[in-house]
Amino acid sequence: MDPHGNEIVTKRMDGCPPMVYSKLSYAKANTCVSTKLSSRAYGNKYLNFKGPEVGPSTFVRVINQITSANGNLACFQGGILVRDNQGDIVGSVGVSGAAGDEDEYCALMGVKLCSASDQLVTEPEDHSCKTVVKE
Repeated sequence: MDPHGNEIVTKRMDGCPPMVYSKLSYAKANTCVSTKLSSRAYGNKYLNFKGPEVGPSTFVRVINQITSANGNLACFQGGILVRDNQGDIVGSVGVSGAAGDEDEYCALMGVKLCSASDQLVTEPEDHSCKTVVKE
């Protein structure tokens, strides 16, 4: 997505179900430009039970936000925010179809492997995927 939430491109792997994954990846990318957070950070903000007490009212708030956005927000991994070197948001990437950490990894690698990667900063900056095989 561009920084205003307009879809730039959608890619779907051959054999991928046509509906669910594209809607989830759209929601993940939209979350990033709408909240200025990665979809993981958005979920952690409202659903992190490790930090300050997150009670039912907070959970209801995030459900209301998602509903108000016609379901186009996601509070789980797979959406990354992309900024330029000056910190301005240039867009977002959403990936769906695997485990959330793997989706996020694919989004990050897509940005890091593009020709302008030296001019871009991702949020999160690095992945936390445990299934990536180190070479």
